[in-house]
Amino acid sequence: MAAKIAAFDWASTPLGPIADWPQSLRTTIALMLDSRFAMCLCWGPELTLFYNDAYRPVLGGKEPRALGQPLTQIWSDVWDDIRPLVDSAMSGASTWSEDMPLTMLRNGYPEETYWTFSYTPVRDEADAICGFLNITTDVTRMVLNERRLRADVEQLGRMFEQAPSFMAMLTGPDHVFQYANPAYQRLIGNREVVGRPVAEALPEAVAQGYLDLLDGVYRSARAYSADGARFVVQATPGGASVERYLDFVYQPITDDRGVTGIFVQGVDVTARRLYDLALREREAELQTINSDLERQVIERARDRSLTWQVTPDLLAVVDPEGTIEAVNPAWTQLLGWDAEELTGHSWWAHVCDDDQPVTRAVLASLRAGRPVRSFENRWRTRGGSLRTLSWVATPEGGRFYCSARDVTDIQAAAEALSRSQAQLRVLFETSYQLQAMCTLDGTLTDANGTVLKALEAEFDDVVGRTLWTTPWFSGTPGMPEHVRTLFLRAADGETVRDEIAVDLPSGRRSYDLSIRPIRDPGGRIIAIVPEAIDTTERRNAEAALRQSQKLEAMGQLTGGVAHDFNNLLTPIVTALDLAADPASREERRTRMIAVARRSADRAATLVQRLLAFSRRQPLQPVDLDVGSLVTGMADLIESSSGPRIQMVVDVGSGLLPAVADPNQLEMAILNLSVNACDAMPDGGVLTLGVRNRTITACSGDLAAGEYVVVSVADTGHGMDDATRQRAIEPFFSTKGVGRGTGLGLSMAHGLASQLGGRLAIDSTPGAGTTIELWLPVGSRPAAAHEHHNEDQDVTTTGDSRGIALVVDDEEAVRMCTADALDDMGFRVIEAASAEEAIEALDGGLTPDVMVTDHLMPGMTGAELARSVRTRLPATAVVIVSGYTSMADFGPGLTILSKPFRQHELVASVEAAVLASQSAAA
Repeated sequence: MAAKIAAFDWASTPLGPIADWPQSLRTTIALMLDSRFAMCLCWGPELTLFYNDAYRPVLGGKEPRALGQPLTQIWSDVWDDIRPLVDSAMSGASTWSEDMPLTMLRNGYPEETYWTFSYTPVRDEADAICGFLNITTDVTRMVLNERRLRADVEQLGRMFEQAPSFMAMLTGPDHVFQYANPAYQRLIGNREVVGRPVAEALPEAVAQGYLDLLDGVYRSARAYSADGARFVVQATPGGASVERYLDFVYQPITDDRGVTGIFVQGVDVTARRLYDLALREREAELQTINSDLERQVIERARDRSLTWQVTPDLLAVVDPEGTIEAVNPAWTQLLGWDAEELTGHSWWAHVCDDDQPVTRAVLASLRAGRPVRSFENRWRTRGGSLRTLSWVATPEGGRFYCSARDVTDIQAAAEALSRSQAQLRVLFETSYQLQAMCTLDGTLTDANGTVLKALEAEFDDVVGRTLWTTPWFSGTPGMPEHVRTLFLRAADGETVRDEIAVDLPSGRRSYDLSIRPIRDPGGRIIAIVPEAIDTTERRNAEAALRQSQKLEAMGQLTGGVAHDFNNLLTPIVTALDLAADPASREERRTRMIAVARRSADRAATLVQRLLAFSRRQPLQPVDLDVGSLVTGMADLIESSSGPRIQMVVDVGSGLLPAVADPNQLEMAILNLSVNACDAMPDGGVLTLGVRNRTITACSGDLAAGEYVVVSVADTGHGMDDATRQRAIEPFFSTKGVGRGTGLGLSMAHGLASQLGGRLAIDSTPGAGTTIELWLPVGSRPAAAHEHHNEDQDVTTTGDSRGIALVVDDEEAVRMCTADALDDMGFRVIEAASAEEAIEALDGGLTPDVMVTDHLMPGMTGAELARSVRTRLPATAVVIVSGYTSMADFGPGLTILSKPFRQHELVASVEAAVLASQSAAA
């Protein structure tokens, strides 16, 4: 390279002619050229490349053009990798890289190479860094060899770990465990032995002489092997010792110094050893029997052994040609053939034709000297039937000694069991019940076809999943958690049942679900069986029956209402006739008007009870302090209950607000209290109670959540089952004719249902009755209920308060409403329908108040109210309704129930005006 550098045209490079080079460059090049290490020098701003002869193989195909070229050009393929190192050297810091991987294109194709090299800064005469010196070694072959070696070692380690035979490595004269594979660990009970000598880790091995064997191998450097060696080992710490039989070898490991350790390798042959021992014992027994048989045949002894005479097994001696030489009496007892009919004949003379080939094959095996331990064939009896015999035979002394046992009945029992199991499976698969089987953790292991059909699923879609996550329950909100709770109760030993409704691909289905544990003969729970009966059709039929009963009740209702209304209308009609007669006396007219008013009030109450029964009364529910309401009613109820009734008020603390219409709730509590008093004609205790209650899961018609429960309890004569079942039917009464309408409980039931609660009756003949009203909890602090005087005077004014629009299809009602609004100071505009009111609004009418009936031909009052509130948000709206559901009305509307007094209309209008003014503000 010295000659090549001297001949190079350096004038064409940034370094210029050699004569102009600094001494530091000349000296560094001289040192590099004299070195036998692969070295290169990069000098100047372009890092011009110099290298020695040892570096030329590094360049490969780039070598002829590399001298005098910039480093970035020659090693552009690895520049991104070495640039940080170059920058470090040029900044004055030497670098050292060991086994650095570089993908080079030195011969026109990418090569995976590894290098150990250093970059050393080189300074000029002014102590400035002008380049760096690279000393490098190609370690590619070494790195790849080490990688292959590691892979081989890892593969060997995996083989060592996964080997079925046990292995261990012992080092030194004390035989210290250096390694033991998992099979060895299992053999010694998974003890921690690595790093411990054999004498300390396995004291039982020392006591059995295995340490002496190891010492002998270590001293002699000769391997030791054993077959079926007995080794008694403590398989579990502190547990009982077990007996093992091992095939193993102690292989000494040597080097130039001699034995350094012992490699232990072997196989646990305990099962084979025990089998061989049992086989030898059996062969010994059979040989003993056969020797006895042979002796008896040879000697023709008349006095045979008791075993030969009484054993139920069939014993025979057969010669090599297959001819029977002797049989015991069991042949006659079992098959009916005498000994004379068997001896001298071939062994298969009475064998079923289909089984003769296997019998001849067994004879051939015996001729070859191989014992036959189990085979079956069928023999014909003297009566012509077939019996199945299971044989053991062994050759001995040129004869074949055979023993057979009748297994006909055993096989018949097995076949019967198999048929029984098949029949049970058919019953399981064809049952109309949905049946399944689960493990104790809830995993479904089996399900019949009825389940799969109901779920519209395949067997693999459900098996392996927990019961509550199968499609049976997963599509119904809250049901997986509920079923899991039931399952855990069954896993604890309880048989649970529940009525559930689930959403399936076929729709909503109802089931009578039971989950019960299955126990083994010892009483241990081994499985859980969920079963269900589809009750959807039955429930639909029951609903249809209830509807039919309701229609029947409506027939009774018609007659009852007609009778009551005739009684109520009589004083009203009489009072109107007197009011129209100018000649009637004033005091009589006044008295009859008062009677007519009371009759009208009673008629309104009857209508409200009917609507409560039908769940259609226009309720105005609020968040109510039920405790205050009950406490406030106590004096009224006590004063009307009579002196022989003792009243107790039991209101709990911390009551939550309940959602209820205070007026309707008062009426329901009064009705229930009156019924309770009537049930105690000889006196008793009437208890009014209020408590908070919580439902954690769906229960019948109640959703999970918080409730306030109002209870009315008496100590009266109680109700039997038949009475309790009909108690909420309209007009059903046990009080006798003229003592009650039979609507009290119906109204209370309808009120609770409409509010989202329920009415519950608990009664036993002679032990009293408790009726509970379950009311849902509200969201705001409870407001105490205040009683208002319904007969308060109506204040009228002569001042104009704006325009009032009255909408009603009944002219009489519209006229009364208009007169009341006129008395309040409004200028009244009347409309006979909602459509007529819309026309007036389209014509420019802007009322301050609108009072509208709800149920009218065409557009309803609620629809009209929504239209008016959209057009004129400042207009106050009052809706008058006598028969509808609160769901028809939007929030913020004022509802007035029919029939109403004038002061109630005034109060509703004032409330609506105040609400509209507050909304506008």
